[in-house]
Amino acid sequence: AAAVAAAVDGLERRLEPPPPIANAYADPLGAPLPKTLEQAVELFRNSALARDWFGDEFVEHYAATRAWEVRQYNKAVTDWELARYFESI
Repeated sequence: AAAVAAAVDGLERRLEPPPPIANAYADPLGAPLPKTLEQAVELFRNSALARDWFGDEFVEHYAATRAWEVRQYNKAVTDWELARYFESI
C-alpha cells in the first residue's frame, strides 16, 4: 500500500522518477535509507504522506507495534552474545 501511495503521490505531483539504482543503501545521490527498524519507525511516524494516505490512527498504531518489536528485540540475548560473554569469564 505504501508503494502504491508513493507512486500515486509522484504521479499527482508530476515528479520525474530518478534513474534506477542497483543498491539503495549505497546510492550517494539519494536520501539515506534507515539503517535500523527504530529509525524506520520514526521516519514513518513523522511522514506527512503516510498520515495523509493512511490516517493518523493507523500510522500511530502501526508505528507503536513496530516500536514494541524494537523493544522486544533489544531485550533479547542472542546465542552469539551468550557465547561471547561466557568466553570472557
